[in-house]
Amino acid sequence: MLETILTKEILHTTDNYIKSLKKWWIETIKDMLFFFPKNLEDRSIVLDSFSYINIKEKNTILVKIISVENTKTSNKKLLTKVVFEDKNWFLSEWVWFNRDYLSKNFKKLIQKKVIVSGKVKYDFWKLSFISPEIETNLSKVNWEVIPIYSDFNYIPWSWISSKMEFLKNYTKCIDETLPEKIIKKYNFIPKSKAIELLHFPSSKNDFEIAQNRLAYEELFEINYKSILNKLNRQENSEWKSVPIPLNPDLIKDILQKIPFKLTDHQKISLFQILKDIEKTHSMQRLLQWDVWSWKTIVAWISIIHSILESKGQGKIQASILAPTEILARQHFEWLKDFFESFWLKTTLLVWSTKAKEKKEIKEKIRNQDFDIIIWTHAILQEDVIFKKLWLVIIDEQHRFWVSQRNILEKNNSFWVFPHVLNMTATPIPRTLAITLYWDQDLSIISQMPSWRKEIITKIVNNNHRHQIELFIENQITSWRQVFWISPLVEESEKIDLANAVNTFENLKEIFRDFKVWLLHWKMKAKEKEEIMKQFKNNEIQILSSTSVVEVWVNIPNATIMCIEWAERFWLSQLHQFRWRVWRGKYQSYCYLFPTSWQKTDRLKAMEKTNNWFELSEIDLELRWPGEVYWVRQSGIPEFKIADIKDLELVGQIREDIEELLKVKNK
Repeated sequence: MLETILTKEILHTTDNYIKSLKKWWIETIKDMLFFFPKNLEDRSIVLDSFSYINIKEKNTILVKIISVENTKTSNKKLLTKVVFEDKNWFLSEWVWFNRDYLSKNFKKLIQKKVIVSGKVKYDFWKLSFISPEIETNLSKVNWEVIPIYSDFNYIPWSWISSKMEFLKNYTKCIDETLPEKIIKKYNFIPKSKAIELLHFPSSKNDFEIAQNRLAYEELFEINYKSILNKLNRQENSEWKSVPIPLNPDLIKDILQKIPFKLTDHQKISLFQILKDIEKTHSMQRLLQWDVWSWKTIVAWISIIHSILESKGQGKIQASILAPTEILARQHFEWLKDFFESFWLKTTLLVWSTKAKEKKEIKEKIRNQDFDIIIWTHAILQEDVIFKKLWLVIIDEQHRFWVSQRNILEKNNSFWVFPHVLNMTATPIPRTLAITLYWDQDLSIISQMPSWRKEIITKIVNNNHRHQIELFIENQITSWRQVFWISPLVEESEKIDLANAVNTFENLKEIFRDFKVWLLHWKMKAKEKEEIMKQFKNNEIQILSSTSVVEVWVNIPNATIMCIEWAERFWLSQLHQFRWRVWRGKYQSYCYLFPTSWQKTDRLKAMEKTNNWFELSEIDLELRWPGEVYWVRQSGIPEFKIADIKDLELVGQIREDIEELLKVKNK
């Protein structure tokens, strides 16, 4: 019954509402019941006087409607204004936009009492409600608590709340999914009862009991699958992944050829990886790093050690998988000579490789003429067969589909599960990583090399803009370069934003003595590459760009990053931009230009810290977990009710799962 498709008859509504629900992926009765309220509004206390109102929170008050008036705003919107009074005859008003049907209903209620609920503001010496909820049933005074849902597709939460009443009986059809042992341990109420209480609470306590029960189950289901996948993978790959013993003397020899000392975090991560490769089952480890904490050197040392140490039992091959051809080429250019200094042969295989050359490279890979192969996921579907692929490094792992990663296991002519090291240059908040990556072990590098200078970041208001422009001119005169980022490519009639084209024109006027150029995503690939080549060679001093600049790295001479309408970007994006000017030996600067009327409290975090892990935690507080590093496609779930930041609950669930699996395996 839960899989029954929603119809206008079931919900007592219209076809338009049914279509709007489908656009939000709510198609069945189950989908509707599992669209949980996000909060609870306590209307058990109903005020009768404006003097008791608290403007910092929602209020519920009993009032009498005095008048109803419709007017047109300057932009032709319909404004419905309703005046009402409290028991002491003090007046106030509330307003709606484009709600003609409401005004007709309100006119019938003139001189009648209603219950008003909503947020209140005090402007121009008067009190007003903005789009409040109206209840005409006065019997609900002093007893009701209301579940609050998210609005979507122009459907108000109050409509959703009213339609849940028609589905109440279906909650009895919801099956239990938690293990009986867990239910008894915590004395949980049945899942069906929890969902009923969530939609139809009689008290705040009911709502919280239902929330806690369903939050536990949501986190339990996600993490049980993850840890079970990890154990199954270990079991399936047992003795099918060749162990490579850790050789301390060989590591010392490798480190002597590296022109800098490893940080403590790098050493710890390297040790964790090499100990994993010693095991008889496939390594599954995620290596996280903050920008310019040099996580890549840890991976490259692991490759060199593994190949050289494996010679006694049959030399292995290693693979470095990059998400884009640009990044693959950069890896190859930097690593080729480095690997060859250890007598290891390296090749590059990308989509644009000519057919004849590609065929030759594939044949040499099959014959093991190459020790290390740098390639992209675009080649994964092709007939690339390795002779002994025993170690795989996946850079920017969150961009790869799980099915693509699994293909690697089938690309071996020698039947083996390769050890896999996933790397991401985007720090995932620790709370999120611990919850989502139980199927992988986790290494984190956030410690910066001692010689690395902090980026000086400042929020710049219009009063100080000219001062910054003079400083930038002085820096360019000293042979430095500038990125100048804007949110849009061209001016939009609907959204009045700074844009790369207008910014480009303005910058040409301001910096007439220097070459200013434009880069955006609408350009063809060859044109973009040519512009970046000129910028790298300092033939262009200022580059006005959209966020397309994220794609390019390694412009050591670019030391200044300017970002227009900075409040339009998430902190993670701003930090991505910022680290584009953190690659040379010179001091780097990042200037954030918000609009004069925007609050900049969130941006102040950029001034306080260069630590991406700290910023990602702040981002997690502000938005959906998967957007923290732009990876909705990576499998990160959208939590309906659980709080991903509840690390204490996650820890408790982990203990429960481990205890269950121990009992199961006995």
